[in-house]
Amino acid sequence: AEPGALRLAFDRWVLDGDRRELVGEGGEAVVLSTAEFRLLAALVRRPRVVLSRDQLLDLTSGRTAQAFDRSIDNQVSRLRRKLERDPAHPELLKTVWGGGYVFAADVREVR
Repeated sequence: AEPGALRLAFDRWVLDGDRRELVGEGGEAVVLSTAEFRLLAALVRRPRVVLSRDQLLDLTSGRTAQAFDRSIDNQVSRLRRKLERDPAHPELLKTVWGGGYVFAADVREVR
């Protein structure tokens, strides 16, 4: 399920479900692939909840992970480069060792 018309604000970003884009506080739009948008939407809609790779694959593509499936890791890495002030030390998209990933910011709905 896509966020639809929902606009979700976090940190210095707004994720616009209608336009399927990420907009920075300066109004600049960041281009996201469909997979990146779905992953970010899944995480942002569940802030501060640890989601496993399997859960994220199911939420974003409706499939389950195969052994050594790293597609989610690759998407998280790409999202970090677009979102984080310092991708090497992420503050928003955090890795939970042995658990998966967590979106570690407060999220609010905006009109």
